[in-house]
Amino acid sequence: PALPPASPIASPIAMGCCGSSPVIGTLEVPQGIEQLLGQKKEVASKSIADNVEAWGVMSRSFGGTASTAPEGTTDWILGPTLREKWDDPRRRAMLDWMMKVEWSCCLARGGFALGARKEDGSLGAVVVVLPYDKGIPSDLASMGELWRAIKPCGMPPRKQMGDASRGIRARAFAAMDIIEKVKQRHCSGPHAHVRNMSVDPDAQGLGFCGKLMRAVNVWADNLQLPLWLETSGARNVAIYERFGYKTMEQYTLKCKKDPEVHEDEFGMMRSPVKASE
Repeated sequence: PALPPASPIASPIAMGCCGSSPVIGTLEVPQGIEQLLGQKKEVASKSIADNVEAWGVMSRSFGGTASTAPEGTTDWILGPTLREKWDDPRRRAMLDWMMKVEWSCCLARGGFALGARKEDGSLGAVVVVLPYDKGIPSDLASMGELWRAIKPCGMPPRKQMGDASRGIRARAFAAMDIIEKVKQRHCSGPHAHVRNMSVDPDAQGLGFCGKLMRAVNVWADNLQLPLWLETSGARNVAIYERFGYKTMEQYTLKCKKDPEVHEDEFGMMRSPVKASE
């Protein structure tokens, strides 16, 4: 199955996704990895247009295919109407919009994105990291930042979603609230959030996830910053444990008046390693 990232709420819904932090600047990255975002200040709408390949990888990874599993949180948010509708243009439109917002949030927060390419030169994997050097912003500040990030992406494709739109919106906000409370309980101070670790379905098994996660670990260790992520399913928990993450809490996603719940959700944190260790 596909390797999802930190919960898809890495998408438009996670609170505190944006801010006015300065850009990260050019990072030293190992051979085979390139920095896609964070070297300089960019206009969000232009950056989104220039990086279709990157957020396209994110969208396909989260969305899944007939042979690769979708990211669990995103799949729950999309709901029963779009579940396993791999070629449904409504599913693709919503996923693409969510990943554009992810990209815009990273820009606004002053975060960075790294990528790894396949032999044919196309992107095979992307990791998106958002720094929270002052900890989690207030709820009010977070919500304001979110809406400012959405602006260059346009509003979600509600008309295209039809009857599914209301349920998607309700589940998205329910998930946002639950996930943010979990994070606040365990990682409210200065940290960096691995918001998206996406491997293209056709790039599975090439070692890209490991390369990108290790590069992020080195960056965080140099700054002595804890790393936080959310993910779905025991398989992904085991993968992230290889990179030093520990489960802080397992939780369930649920939405009022919606009978479906998603139980396999995990908040995970990695403590920084000192050079002497």
